[in-house]
Amino acid sequence: MASQVLSGTGVVTYTNNTGQNVRIVINYMAANSPTIPNIQISWSGASVITRGLLAIGRNLAYYNSDTSSFNSSSSTANNALGGPENLAEALPTELMIAPGQTFFANCGAFNIVVIPEAG
Repeated sequence: MASQVLSGTGVVTYTNNTGQNVRIVINYMAANSPTIPNIQISWSGASVITRGLLAIGRNLAYYNSDTSSFNSSSSTANNALGGPENLAEALPTELMIAPGQTFFANCGAFNIVVIPEAG
């Protein structure tokens, strides 16, 4: 089975019916509101919700108003951008789920790749 790309806004649900483990890679996920930012994800019976992250993902580019400069993450780093309270919260940008398990996210815009174990 080939990789699958999930993109959109709002709630995303993926159930692994491939018969093998799959890797979930979050390239980008935004909070569902810029004024009260939160992102919720659930997978394999675990659930995490943050109340201070504006976005998570790989290779994020962002503007730092404190230093008046544009920044980007390194190609190997996973990054999160803090919200107005600058809370120290985090979510995974890559995880594995077994056959029959479900991944769920309640967020703003998202781009997620689902990669089967066998490629």
